[in-house]
Amino acid sequence: MDPIQILFPIFPLVFLTHFHTMVNAVILRKAVKNKELDVRWFKYMPSWQAIPDNVQASRELYKNLYQAPLLFYCYCILAFTVGHVTLLTITFSWLYVLFRMIHFVVRSTNPKLSKRAPIFQLSFMVSLALWLELLIHISR
Repeated sequence: MDPIQILFPIFPLVFLTHFHTMVNAVILRKAVKNKELDVRWFKYMPSWQAIPDNVQASRELYKNLYQAPLLFYCYCILAFTVGHVTLLTITFSWLYVLFRMIHFVVRSTNPKLSKRAPIFQLSFMVSLALWLELLIHISR
């Protein structure tokens, strides 16, 4: 299998992150325009001002899009570098992307942890399986 195939699952997550970056900016602008958020808050994000729930939810999702996939990106680049790309690794990589996208939709539409936690756990387990499989491969 062509090792370049392991890099393609990175792109949907990168584009999703860019998309939400724009959405987050719109949410923040609206909050300032509607006087729900003081513009001075952007300088230091002080605790003196309450943050509207929709702004906080968007910020948390924004941070999550930068944090959670980081190990996945590292995995894809490392798997490409060592040339370990199989049908299993490609399938699991796309499965990880699918779970992260579902998590994004669920988190965007429903703030309940009980709704998004199972999807997050599935993506975590897929990521762990990929890393373990790669460790076994390079340990041989």
